[in-house]
Amino acid sequence: MCGIAGLISKHKANIVTRLIRMLKNLEYRGYDSCGIAILSDNSLEVHKSKGKIDAFAVKYNIDSLSSYIGIAHTRWATHGAVTDWNAHPHTDCTNNIAVVHNGIIENYLELKEWLISRGHKFTSETDTEVIPHLVEEFLIETKNIKQALQNTVRKLQGTYAFVMLTTYDSNRLYFAKYGQPLIIGLSDDYIYLASDIPAFLEWTNKAIILRDGDIGYIEPNSWTIENIFRPDLSPPVPVDIPWSPQQAKKGGYPHFMLKEIFEQPDALTRTIMMVPKQLKGVIPLLRNASEIYIIAAGTSYYASLYGQYLFAKYGIKTTSVISSEFISIAGNLVDKDTVILAVSQSGETFDTLNAVKYVKQRGAKIIGLVNVIESSLMRMSHRPIVMGAGPEIGVAATKTFLCQVASLALILTEYLKNEGKNHEEMLNELKDSPQKLKEFLPIADRIARDLAQKIKDVQSAFYLGRGLGFPIALEGALKMKEIAYIHAESYPAGESKHGPIALVEKNFPVIEVVLKDENYDNMVTSIEEMKSRNGFIISLHEKGDEKIRSISNVSIQIPHIHIDISPILYIVPLQLLAYHTSVLRGHNPDRPRNLAKSVTVA
Repeated sequence: MCGIAGLISKHKANIVTRLIRMLKNLEYRGYDSCGIAILSDNSLEVHKSKGKIDAFAVKYNIDSLSSYIGIAHTRWATHGAVTDWNAHPHTDCTNNIAVVHNGIIENYLELKEWLISRGHKFTSETDTEVIPHLVEEFLIETKNIKQALQNTVRKLQGTYAFVMLTTYDSNRLYFAKYGQPLIIGLSDDYIYLASDIPAFLEWTNKAIILRDGDIGYIEPNSWTIENIFRPDLSPPVPVDIPWSPQQAKKGGYPHFMLKEIFEQPDALTRTIMMVPKQLKGVIPLLRNASEIYIIAAGTSYYASLYGQYLFAKYGIKTTSVISSEFISIAGNLVDKDTVILAVSQSGETFDTLNAVKYVKQRGAKIIGLVNVIESSLMRMSHRPIVMGAGPEIGVAATKTFLCQVASLALILTEYLKNEGKNHEEMLNELKDSPQKLKEFLPIADRIARDLAQKIKDVQSAFYLGRGLGFPIALEGALKMKEIAYIHAESYPAGESKHGPIALVEKNFPVIEVVLKDENYDNMVTSIEEMKSRNGFIISLHEKGDEKIRSISNVSIQIPHIHIDISPILYIVPLQLLAYHTSVLRGHNPDRPRNLAKSVTVA
């Protein structure tokens, strides 16, 4: 969940400012603490501390440092408290080896005990610190950095992507990857190593996506990659990432989240163009499956639940399961006739990848819906589908949720087309949805700004929906929890009578997602029930519905859209409401506490 960066100048130029810029570009992956290691006069110079990157740079006068080679890290704590000494980089006993790491070393306690018995001294509580000490130990034995690195990797259990800087080989940055993302960026003047593409996207979009088991090094004018588990594999080749530098910048918006909300029409347009071209081999898998499971985590799970409801409406049975629960719930039910549709923005979500690895061993076919090209999930899938959302920097997912919803609807329309069933009405409205969304966004923004003023001081809220409205309510509540820190809970509206309604009192906010479907009358009843308990009713409903408007305290009117793709418009006011509430409460929506963008640990 951390962000790691490494950089070498091809012409011995000072890389420190650019390295810190890379780290800033990765801060969405974690911001508990940060650090940097560079070579200065062939000695390691390491600075690190808890807190944000800007404060760290001032504290250590980073702009005064100079080196042509270095590594850096921004941390989301897993092992060890948020302290200066637990920040990365971590070094060996001699201070000649420095490592930055993302992942979890599961056998670190066993390794640490063994290393202590060999005389090594540890200065942190982290699992990462065993890595430089292992290299140090094996270097005594082998007298060779590359061999010491290989021996170290063979000892590690768990997941890792790490980059190593050492005085013993001062012209190279060494790396190893297993289960966590690591990418090489290539440009005319620099070679980059990073956890994610946005780290270097402002300078280059040419990248080498490393695979599990890849180890090697970069040096000023070349790179070396081999696979420690599959020596027969040819090295991966550079690819052009189809993202622009502008997509990874704020573009005048105060926060990435707001920018990405307003980017949704363009993201939808790209997705609607891209996804149908990738479905040729997907539909036969779905049609021939004995069981179809849709697995995902967080926001992606709510999109998956929407997919289950949508497919069921057309007589297609799917089961949406939270990735971390999948092996317990359905793992032993999977066989070679099962299809798994795995949904992940990053393609690196640990729980989703773990479930996919398990079911692949049982012969299941994998369809991966991802946003990041050449991600781990894309590689593990028999049939990958890449959306067109572009880079999403905000921790709270927005445009990727809409693109996942649109992708699932596109899969359904293609399925229906192959079955000779009516699909054109939904498909045509999908194609029109980016323009509808573009026109609605400024209206939704004004409504959300005003409503945020009314609810910014509440402690709790309910989000209720039925049918396709329920996943919208779930995602809306998640956004409010994530970035405004308001206890927002979502329930199927019918379930609210079985306990939750006991909490409703005068001015308690109840957000009702009302769709014009078979659940409409029951949603009217839900509003009346909550209103009779003096709840503050905020209703999202189709424009022109006077019945809902008249019984609600606040009426948010949504332009007409095909009911089956309703989340594309209905979720937007809830995204904006969470955003403006967060800002009014004095929070930074791009950096929600305790969260990071990609959950790459168990």
